[in-house]
Amino acid sequence: MVLKKILKRIVSFVLCFIMTMPLLPPMEVNAADSLRGESIYQIMVDRFYDGDKTNNATGEAFRYAENSEEDYRYMHGGDWQGIIDKISYIREMGYTAIWISPVSDPQLWGIPDSSGKQWPTAYHGYNVFDPNRANRYFGSKDPQASKDKLKELVNICHENGIKVIFDVVPNHVGDYLQGIGSNAHYTNGTGLKEGTQLQPAAPFNNVSWYHNKGDINFNIEHPHTSTSTQMLEDHDLGGLDDIDFDNKDAKGAMFDSIKNWFTYTGADGARVDAAKCMKPSDIHELQEYLGVVTFGENFDMHVEFIKDWVGDNAETGMLDFPLFQAIVNDFAYGKNFNNTSEISLQSILAQDYLYGTHLNDMVTFIDNHDRNRFLTEAGGDVDKLHNALTFIFTARGTPVVFQGTEQNRGNANGQGINGIADTWNRWSMVTKDQNGNVIKDYFNTSTNTYKLIRTLNDLREKYEALSFGTQREMWTSMHTYAFSRRMDSGKNAGQELICAFHNSKGTDTETMSIRAESSIKAGTTLVNVMNPNDKITVSQDKKVTITLTGDTSKIYVADENAGDTIPVTIHIRNTSTDWGQNVYILGNCAELGNWDPSKAAGPAACPNYPEWILTVYIPAGQKIEFKAIKKNAAGNVIWQSGDNRSFTVPASGAGTVNIDW
Repeated sequence: MVLKKILKRIVSFVLCFIMTMPLLPPMEVNAADSLRGESIYQIMVDRFYDGDKTNNATGEAFRYAENSEEDYRYMHGGDWQGIIDKISYIREMGYTAIWISPVSDPQLWGIPDSSGKQWPTAYHGYNVFDPNRANRYFGSKDPQASKDKLKELVNICHENGIKVIFDVVPNHVGDYLQGIGSNAHYTNGTGLKEGTQLQPAAPFNNVSWYHNKGDINFNIEHPHTSTSTQMLEDHDLGGLDDIDFDNKDAKGAMFDSIKNWFTYTGADGARVDAAKCMKPSDIHELQEYLGVVTFGENFDMHVEFIKDWVGDNAETGMLDFPLFQAIVNDFAYGKNFNNTSEISLQSILAQDYLYGTHLNDMVTFIDNHDRNRFLTEAGGDVDKLHNALTFIFTARGTPVVFQGTEQNRGNANGQGINGIADTWNRWSMVTKDQNGNVIKDYFNTSTNTYKLIRTLNDLREKYEALSFGTQREMWTSMHTYAFSRRMDSGKNAGQELICAFHNSKGTDTETMSIRAESSIKAGTTLVNVMNPNDKITVSQDKKVTITLTGDTSKIYVADENAGDTIPVTIHIRNTSTDWGQNVYILGNCAELGNWDPSKAAGPAACPNYPEWILTVYIPAGQKIEFKAIKKNAAGNVIWQSGDNRSFTVPASGAGTVNIDW
């Protein structure tokens, strides 16, 4: 998998600079592989890009404008050709997989509500009309041509080294049935919107195939009990007609319809909609039948509950909603990282053991089509957005990012939505006026977030530990959280990165121990891969000191360009201090803070007052200039008087320096 990703970069480079070279053969993508090591771009097809205007819905079901909340309920024209047209935009961000909207033909209009109003239901694809027909608005009005367009999309993605994940909807079809129990029936209403389908396509128009028990009452879902879980499984999700999986014909027809899409197109994986409303064993059966990796949607913030949908007898992975909520709390709202009484990074990650060997199969995210955009939750603070993105690209699991995040835009019109957000967050990547004239194109490849995502994807490609390594917590405090990712076995055994995050506008300096499992040695120089000028050195007692300012993060790895380091022990004699003061060494190299008192080496130990002792690892042969300083907790500094002291670090062994205050 790593080799395939490297080949992808090589191909891109060659095509850019040596246009006369022949094209390399298309890269193959193995659909049976796990999604571990991938990064996923989530595409809501109708809101991505209109590559073929001939398949657009007509009449009242279609709108260009996105001025009101109601506008977002209508179809806007995005399609599979649009993804093909913009494949380079996705590829150049470094993504290795896309997750696209459901592919089956949708219900165009809902049945009238209690007030007689009909709402359009087609654009997102979750209200299904015909599970066996490809979406006519994403492909073509001709059923076979539509199937072929979907297959073309998958083929072109594969040629670009990108896997394709279909959003599949086994739990339900659209909202057609009225009444419950023996009174359940299809309407014979008249005077309805043009194109209204009164019942799903055959054979799914069999009333006995559905539970017909009415809607789920989410007010009694918690605490989770066998009764509430049963309600989730056999009641309708927001009116959508719930398939009865105890009916073998119904279950078989639904599973066959989904299987056929993978057989025909060769798609690589499935995101299972509304997994919470199905038994884990049923979803596992579907996964085995499809022969591809799946991850499901269980809209719940309790690890103890969603773990039952993850594992060898369930799904490969799940969308990590508990971690999502912790990310919003800690990175968007700046809450306490180590608050164990609420949903925080520490409280959620402490339960990782419940996922067993499927930990890296959990799919992590900062927002999606059902939630407010992260930037809206963060009050428009792009630094917070970057911090959260860096977290999901470095933490355990497989990251997925919702389309448009890279454009630094939150919900449209700045509108926050409580509950399930399904309007303002689903803006189109090309904004148009009511006549279809382009107002703004959101395919800018120069934004700082587009570039950040490309960098983060490059890091995951370069460092296997960021995709497959064991994650171990190193430090947690109110505003600082740090962990290591380490390969404990395999070809890159010992590869390790230290990732540190900060979630306030102030500055914090934390000294933390290298994990006992680590093979990083004392004296090792670590470099921040996001800023090569930022280097730290592992102390003699195997600790590192990291300073973080603002909503920011740092990712440290052993500096491959650093030479040998030598332990230099500095004795600072005759140094009296006041209560609360400590002694540090400040100098002209990174190991001594580059004359920045906030980054000085220390504090020194004081085994025999007033003599202080500090050992610092410094590159062999380097000539250093330095001074001692006294510093208290408030940051007040007193400098040693006189000229700078100097010392040349020996080429081997150890060095000793004696100075007087």
